[in-house]
Amino acid sequence: MKKTSGQVEEVRIILDTILGLSQTINDLVENDIALFFEYPSANEGEKWQAKRLANKLLALATATINTTEKAQNQVELVANELLKGGEK
Repeated sequence: MKKTSGQVEEVRIILDTILGLSQTINDLVENDIALFFEYPSANEGEKWQAKRLANKLLALATATINTTEKAQNQVELVANELLKGGEK
């Protein structure tokens, strides 16, 4: 059981790291989204591409955050079930 709990803890640390990185990306894009939406160009195609990139980056960061949080919940459920099984 000790090895399993160590592995679970390693997964928790990895997921926490991924979550932190995703939240940082999200914050950076959100804080500077005006740079994308006010892209300094007379070319409307370039402006559209910059806005599209901003939206995609936000969507990617949000999806990564949500997926990581779901994975963390699953790890917690499995860890709790393993601990309950070890107590019997």
